Amino acid sequence: MASEKKTPEELGREAHIDATRELRDSAPKIGINIGIAVLIWVVGNYVFIPISQGLFIQMFAVTQLISLVVIIALAVLVVGVFKEVKDISDAGAALVAYQAGRVGSVTPEELKNYRIAFGGLLYVLVVAAAFLLFAQQLNLIHPALAAIALLAIAVWAVLTLYRSGRALSRTVERYAKEWAGRLEESIKGAGAE
Repeated sequence: MASEKKTPEELGREAHIDATRELRDSAPKIGINIGIAVLIWVVGNYVFIPISQGLFIQMFAVTQLISLVVIIALAVLVVGVFKEVKDISDAGAALVAYQAGRVGSVTPEELKNYRIAFGGLLYVLVVAAAFLLFAQQLNLIHPALAAIALLAIAVWAVLTLYRSGRALSRTVERYAKEWAGRLEESIKGAGAE
């Protein structure tokens, strides 16, 4: 409620400061989690899975069990990355909102639209990258799992990108109306002289 009483300039300055702080906090966490995930993927795929070829525990192939362990470990890390990606996307949106349009002036609606747009785009990129990590393990468990996951991701990505585009178009439309209004006023002012 207090943010509704703030001027766009105050809101913009506050968003800029918070965004800078969040970028400093979240970026290293994302880097560390991605590094650990890649290390787990490499060790799982190039050390443990080749060693486990032809080994069974009763009716279960050890290769599939190792793939399941790798998937679980990667899932835990990816969930941690998602939380930080949300923080980074909100911070990036705040910085762009601060710089776009009227520099230093941000309305809550602009900030919301930029957050939807940035969040959607970043989530699609992160989910696509995560699928690349999971695909081989899913294939080792059962090839249909990777195919079903890819189809679900594709549908979700299209819907998410559409939503992001619509949010950004609302902001661009508002900027265009403001610009056209200023242009019309300047033309009227020039015609009166």
